[in-house]
Amino acid sequence: MITSSDIKRLAAEAGFDLCGITTADVIPDAVEQYHRWLAGGYHADMDWMATSAGRREDPSTLMDNVRSVVMLGVNYYVPNSPQSPAGHGRVSRHARGRDYHKVVGRMTESLIRRIRYEMDREVVRQSDAAGRFKWWVDYGPFLERAYAEKAGLGFIGKNSMLINRRFGSWIVLAEIVTSLELEPDHIRPGDHGRCGTCRRCIDACPAGAIIDEKTIDSRRCLSYWTIERHLQIPEEFAGPMGNRIFGCDTCQEVCPLNEKAVVTSHAALLPHSGLGEFIDAKQILNLRTTEEFLSLTAGTSLTRPKLEGLQRNARIVLANQESVR
Repeated sequence: MITSSDIKRLAAEAGFDLCGITTADVIPDAVEQYHRWLAGGYHADMDWMATSAGRREDPSTLMDNVRSVVMLGVNYYVPNSPQSPAGHGRVSRHARGRDYHKVVGRMTESLIRRIRYEMDREVVRQSDAAGRFKWWVDYGPFLERAYAEKAGLGFIGKNSMLINRRFGSWIVLAEIVTSLELEPDHIRPGDHGRCGTCRRCIDACPAGAIIDEKTIDSRRCLSYWTIERHLQIPEEFAGPMGNRIFGCDTCQEVCPLNEKAVVTSHAALLPHSGLGEFIDAKQILNLRTTEEFLSLTAGTSLTRPKLEGLQRNARIVLANQESVR
């Protein structure tokens, strides 16, 4: 049967920067924190986070006979330009290239094909336990950062991000739940560093969204407001947006564990593959139809807030720039 070492080799061949393997057991501490987060209303109006709670807590609810979890990571880091052009809004790093859901999704499918190819086909036909898989990239009902930590890919920092010793927190995660019984990784606390007494992310958050260690109040998070929220943005958060037209990277930018970040090797995630680091706010405001919007943003993550949301963000960016002249 295929081994954990085989899975990691195949993951590297499929292009993944990180691969770790763990059991499909429930992680009680993660479940408890998740329930506290929901009880505090910190998920804002992202109701799907609450309605899928039961499935998120236990991988065995996602597929029959789940035995192992394969956690995968892709580095997406690119540096910022030193200056922002007038009239333009800055895009968060994860969205500057092609839509990472699709890019990493294709890599995940490629990995599963590679696994199946290497497995004994007779065994696959004879035993259902020999190779069933389900996978997600960011959007699935899964406590992915908790399982990534358990699989040894990093540790969860005070800003709730998974932090890896090589790539920092600039990591897109994907997960595969499988009926394969694989040897889990044995991790040691501190392998990826730790936050210690540092609280730079907490102090630097533009709208005070990091309310406690590892707890983000989405109702105060600029990424939530500029990407997920489709209604009017209150002035309380419009001002702190500055020139951010899509997302916010501040809590990651100030993290000392990100100071030696490595530029991604994935061409599809580089700015030239998508809309790039900056968007002309007036160009966004001049879009008149959904078709024009989709023609501009197709294949990128910037379709998420829809035309109305991105135009709302563009107006705020222009107003913020005008106010500092």
